[in-house]
Amino acid sequence: MSLWDKKISPMLAFLSNPFDSKEWIFEVKFDGTRTIAYLDLEKNSFKFLNRRGIFFEKRYPEILKDIPNSINAKKVIIDGEICVFEGGKPNFYKLAEREQVGSKFRIELLSKLMPATFIVFDILHLDGDDLIDLPLMERKKILRKTVKESNNILISSWVEEKGIKFFEEVKKRELEGIVAKKKDSRYEIGKRSKNWLKIKVFKSLDCIVLGYTKGKGMREEYFGALLCGIYFKNKLSYLGKVGTGFSEFDLKILKNLLKDIQVDKKYFEGGDEIEEETYFVEPKLVIEVSFMSLTPDLKFRAPSFKKIRNDKKASECVLDESDLAFLL
Repeated sequence: MSLWDKKISPMLAFLSNPFDSKEWIFEVKFDGTRTIAYLDLEKNSFKFLNRRGIFFEKRYPEILKDIPNSINAKKVIIDGEICVFEGGKPNFYKLAEREQVGSKFRIELLSKLMPATFIVFDILHLDGDDLIDLPLMERKKILRKTVKESNNILISSWVEEKGIKFFEEVKKRELEGIVAKKKDSRYEIGKRSKNWLKIKVFKSLDCIVLGYTKGKGMREEYFGALLCGIYFKNKLSYLGKVGTGFSEFDLKILKNLLKDIQVDKKYFEGGDEIEEETYFVEPKLVIEVSFMSLTPDLKFRAPSFKKIRNDKKASECVLDESDLAFLL
């Protein structure tokens, strides 16, 4: 069965420190929504699939309009990231606003006020042929012949060998980090692979919300802190609470999301030390949390809320033992 007939889960990366190597290339890690795009130019059918297995192309009409003049193929599947840029940097809050809108009028309005960009970095299928078994650099050559850049579609650039210097430059520009990719790597669908490595400027984890504490003072109508967890050694483990970093917009959205999944029991191990009045939720909602480090017993040091991850499944929030060297 061709990839065209499947819902593809993207290839994912392990954590790493910066390094140099002639066997690797290095790209910017963009802060956006990971997107597998199925583009059928003959039928004028364009579909965007996120990591939750949901098609969402209707939210980005400005990208859809660019596709016919940007793709030199009949049928193609490409992998990339959708971002909303502000001042040359991805703005995840504006992207989140785009992701929440449902009405056609509002979608069209925001497509003009805060247009999105599809940054393409891989090609998986071209005119009847699956390409995932080809080496990365060969796929990159095919990608550059297949995709022409436009206002809302760009091809991710890369540097070779000089990963440390590139990381320092990305850090200066206050971007999220870089991704290292082995030149001869095949595309491993739905797998975290050590042939791709993510190197972040700040430590962060995608966590599952396990519950929340009762709000006080100015936060009384919302919540105090979110209880966070992650799958570690096949168990849903408690990482600690995060009570800072929320905007008013975040608080309002999270309040409604938490209300819809509240339950009477907890689904996780640990957390017995929590003294505040606590409410539990189904382990469905994913957020990204930045922090200084993890303690030896896997608890956050100085955590701060970063963003809601509507594009990610709770089952993907897994902490691998090999990641601990970069988080402790």
